[in-house]
Amino acid sequence: MPSILNRLEKLKAKRHGIRIHDFGNISARSHLIMEEHSRLGDVRVRLPKADHPLRIGAHSYMREGGEIWNLDSIGRFCSIGRNVILGQPPNNHPIDWVSSSMSVSKDYVADCNYTSIGNDVWIAHDAVVMAGVKIGDGAVVGRNAVVTKDVEPYQIVVGNPGKVVRARFSMEQIVGLLQSQWWNNDYTFLATLPFDDVDRFLQELQTERESAIYRTVSIRNNKVAIES
Repeated sequence: MPSILNRLEKLKAKRHGIRIHDFGNISARSHLIMEEHSRLGDVRVRLPKADHPLRIGAHSYMREGGEIWNLDSIGRFCSIGRNVILGQPPNNHPIDWVSSSMSVSKDYVADCNYTSIGNDVWIAHDAVVMAGVKIGDGAVVGRNAVVTKDVEPYQIVVGNPGKVVRARFSMEQIVGLLQSQWWNNDYTFLATLPFDDVDRFLQELQTERESAIYRTVSIRNNKVAIES
């Protein structure tokens, strides 16, 4: 049951467009910077360094049962399913020490790089993305996949270990979408575009438009502070 303090911080975040299921799931050393319209379900956040914040973009969400470890960014418009693990260290137990048990090898700290998730990425239920992996814009990670290598933009990856099965669009369309960086446009304008037709979408996106401006909040030591 969330404490009264956690419930108050949860309400404070909600007033600024951020939804977090339970502040108690976020470790004291974890630092999050979230744009409005982003949300975290019942997810455990255990970032290793307080001075390395996790940035989460607008209109992105992560559903319940997941874990966040070595992760430095989730872009805008990302959809992350249930029981997904992001930034899993490859050796979170010391296999080259006398014992792999943390009962006696309690000083061990896994040394690994951070994972980053691009914009408009869909990661399906029960997937694992290992530490140090970069998931490109528009990529899709299938259910139960274990991703151990970087994923290029707009590629679809499935299996264990994860392998690319195909691209979502033609190379010309992918180049156009990447150049457009449509996720940086004002949401009101985006709502008028034909998302069901890539070519028409890119054509109509060429009109003059405004960049999106989102408020951000900082969450540190389980406290909400307004960034902008």
